[in-house]
Amino acid sequence: MNQTLLLLLVGLVFLPPTLTAQSTIYSQRVAADTFVSSGQPDSNFGTSGAMEIAAPTAGQPRTELTLLLFDTSAMQASFDGDYGAGNWVVTGVSLSLFSNVPLAGQQPNNSSFNKIAAGAFEFGLLSNNNWSESTMTWNTLPSILPGSGNANSVTPLGGFFWNAAGAASSVWTLSSAQPLVDEISVGGKVTILGQPTVGSTVGYLFNTLTINPAYLNVTVEEAPEPSVAALVLGFLCVSGCSRFLRRQN
Repeated sequence: MNQTLLLLLVGLVFLPPTLTAQSTIYSQRVAADTFVSSGQPDSNFGTSGAMEIAAPTAGQPRTELTLLLFDTSAMQASFDGDYGAGNWVVTGVSLSLFSNVPLAGQQPNNSSFNKIAAGAFEFGLLSNNNWSESTMTWNTLPSILPGSGNANSVTPLGGFFWNAAGAASSVWTLSSAQPLVDEISVGGKVTILGQPTVGSTVGYLFNTLTINPAYLNVTVEEAPEPSVAALVLGFLCVSGCSRFLRRQN
């Protein structure tokens, strides 16, 4: 057998098994949140005790969207402290929400909210974080959404279904989309928009930052480094190919 090929086979046999990487999770409390309503387009609800993602119904013909803002600078600093700056990678992102009114058919005490109902909704990452929970309204929301004459963008983070079956706590696993991962990696701000999907009947009410607030949960692992065995094997491959080419010439 060719000596170079033999060396390559030996290297493959003695490669160490893959080890399970250590992971760390950090839960970041929401920094700002609010909802906007098509039924009250000039009203601000930044001081309300809850937020809602709701589709219009015959009895309550209004759409309600939610905004959540997270500052990930403390999260980034924590991961840098654990692994070293730039030596970690995001492996999972989720959003934890808590609802005091989680059962279908319930009407929240605040008449500005739609009745609780099961239905589909979605989360998206907005590129524009320039908004205030104390001034945002339905009519001013377009200033941070994609539109003609601006560079705003929205990145889908997943579609979900709220079953309104009485569970108070929910954890929604978000897509680890590159813009989201990039923002977390630099400790930037993350704005998440929650809205009903087309044709949905959802009425999903959850708490604001005062009591049982939203949390952005991020899991990371140490960035993988090439093993010594892999480097040796790579060297042997290159060396073997070089010898083979020289012989052919």
